[in-house]
Amino acid sequence: MSLLSFRCRHRYAGGFRLDAAFKLNHTVTSLFGPSGGGKTTVLRVVAGLLPPEEGVVQLGQRTLVDTTRRVFLAPEKRHVGVVFQNLRLFPHLSVEGNLRYGARFGRGGKREVRFERVVEVLEIGGLLKRHPKSLSGGERQRVALGRALLSDPELLLMDEPLAALDEALKARILAYLERVIQEWNIPTVFVTHSQAEVRRLADWVIVMENGRVVSSGTPEEGLSRPEPLGWKNSMGPVNLLRVEYVAFHQNHVHGRVGDQMFYIPAESPPKGSPLLVAFQPADVALARADVQGLSVRNHIRGHVCQVVPVGQAVFVAIDIGQIFWAEVTQEAAAELEIRPGSEVTCLLKAYKLRLVS
Repeated sequence: MSLLSFRCRHRYAGGFRLDAAFKLNHTVTSLFGPSGGGKTTVLRVVAGLLPPEEGVVQLGQRTLVDTTRRVFLAPEKRHVGVVFQNLRLFPHLSVEGNLRYGARFGRGGKREVRFERVVEVLEIGGLLKRHPKSLSGGERQRVALGRALLSDPELLLMDEPLAALDEALKARILAYLERVIQEWNIPTVFVTHSQAEVRRLADWVIVMENGRVVSSGTPEEGLSRPEPLGWKNSMGPVNLLRVEYVAFHQNHVHGRVGDQMFYIPAESPPKGSPLLVAFQPADVALARADVQGLSVRNHIRGHVCQVVPVGQAVFVAIDIGQIFWAEVTQEAAAELEIRPGSEVTCLLKAYKLRLVS
């Protein structure tokens, strides 16, 4: 039996129509796609905030929605935690009051998620007596996440939880989300239009466009299809590699992907392992054999697993134990005879690599 089974249709007065079906059995699933694609509508139906015109939603063995049988379980009985984009903290309650409000809707019996542990993991002990209006954006985000966790949910829903945050704060909140996932292993569905967030957090991605599911798979599968996914929102794929930390020396980190060494600029020793390293496909140069006598520090061997022409460019997926992308011209791809199965050397200038964790 699937963790979450969703099959619903719904039409808004303005004409937008949702017609989507999927089944989930993964710890972290992303609903990904352009704005207006129907992602938030799916979350609202699952959370019990929108009765669909037609359909069935099941969470494990429990039926949340069945329009044929006229079943529509109240939101507070669904055991679903929700973190909204606008957070919706109660301004008249302290942080502790907001957190304990979430605990009112737990499943009863022995609680899996305890107040003290949530406060510790999210590092909000110093905020308990304060009110939402006195908190920063990142602090409010952590409190909203804590309130959702304390409802002891069977499923956690997050609607673009990082959309209103700047890049530095996004990285910090992503680290907290990773802690939460590791600590409680609560099945989570989150809405985003950021490839980097999908690659960092998700086990599975469902791509939505115009109210329909157009693609699904692992992040590497789901984000590697330019149509119907359309790299229109980001001008191509995003690279995010997990690098095992080795050592810090003279303003750079020696790290490894598999048995290959990465050199990454860093002003101070990074905290923990693995590291997450971001870079653009255009920052990768390709050669069919290793090239000596260059200032480029990173020479990474791999094999081509996908070639995707997009306009005047060619995006090349390279497998080095993880998948990342290079962007080359059509002429370069032809001259180098780049095709699936080709062995290539990837040249990455260290200063183009950006640590995101």
